Amino acid sequence: METDLHFARLLADIPKALAQDVSFVKELKSYAKVVYVRKGDFLLRSGELCQDAYFINKGLFINIYINEKGNECVTGFSADTQYPFLSSIGYFTEQPSDFEIKAIEAGELLKLSRQHIEQLSSQYPLFASYYQNIMLTIIYKLYSMFAIRQASTAEDFIHYLYNHYMWIINRVPDKYIALYMGISNAWYCKLKKRILNY
Repeated sequence: METDLHFARLLADIPKALAQDVSFVKELKSYAKVVYVRKGDFLLRSGELCQDAYFINKGLFINIYINEKGNECVTGFSADTQYPFLSSIGYFTEQPSDFEIKAIEAGELLKLSRQHIEQLSSQYPLFASYYQNIMLTIIYKLYSMFAIRQASTAEDFIHYLYNHYMWIINRVPDKYIALYMGISNAWYCKLKKRILNY
């Protein structure tokens, strides 16, 4: 059944006891909406309320902060291969978002509303702990990457990405990695070529 294909990755990610719970799976499938995005589409714009969380079946996304002057800063990456859950800090604060979520590849996601996540969490404690751990992992990832970037030279950080996040180097366009690092695209490309022999 085609519906099963959309949920295969998520069901493989959640605890086995949940994936085998017929009632839970039925509710999950009734709540989640399959969303297709094109490269360049936005899941969230600055100023919007973040009411949803997403599971990435396919695709690559970046979080962007835009200041009052219109300058962009990339604050994180999410992909189908690692950290497949995607949302914004505004999901927790329930305040208009200062961040945007942009697709940098065409993709497919499962969208769950806050209301549905809360319903599943109240009915299934195992899902509540699973989802809480997922969100804590995302927050930990963002803080860790930021700390390592701040404590490293540009050269050392590129080595760090190469050793721990090769998917970022291979899949994310250079300009977005440069924005994340706070350096020019030209300087990033020069360093990458020198360090990685690209």
